[in-house]
Amino acid sequence: MRTLVSLEPRLDYVGIQLRPHFIRERFGLKGDAAVVFRGACRVEGTALVDLEDREAGAFIASNDMLHLMLERFEPDLPRMVMLQRLLADLVASRVRASVPEKAAVVRRDGDDVFVGDGKLTVSIATVSPVSGLIHLGVNVDDRDTPVTTAALDPLGIPVASFAQGLVDDLVHELDGIADAVSKVRPAHGGGDAG
Repeated sequence: MRTLVSLEPRLDYVGIQLRPHFIRERFGLKGDAAVVFRGACRVEGTALVDLEDREAGAFIASNDMLHLMLERFEPDLPRMVMLQRLLADLVASRVRASVPEKAAVVRRDGDDVFVGDGKLTVSIATVSPVSGLIHLGVNVDDRDTPVTTAALDPLGIPVASFAQGLVDDLVHELDGIADAVSKVRPAHGGGDAG
């Protein structure tokens, strides 16, 4: 998987970026890829992919977020949701390691990460006809958000090293999965073929 952390210039996320080939068009990464960029977030109305949020008239907003966008050319929604949850777990682990005194109050609930009562992340996984797509946003700033949030700056977590570490963690996990898949033989029905 190709990866890139590009924190400048800033790029606001409004939901239209969650589409096939956005990473290639904007950042030049072909094939399976993940990119982290930084900018504000405002997703509402028809740009919301989550039907429950859309039906409730909800919106997502943050003045400053890290945005991890991932595209894999296997349009399999259950796999993308599992990968989305793995990403959330990687975020939670990285926050616990960065702020050990807060480790006890960092938790993953489904695809969301919380620090105490504050929601640290937003995320969605979906598919297009050609690929699976994920957006994971991590709050950098916790001001002017529509819900109680947690954020990297108030936690004292350096944004650039957090972003690079998250990408490195993701690549490590995906490489480990590929290695695990490649080292097993097929199972046979019945007893020992001996």
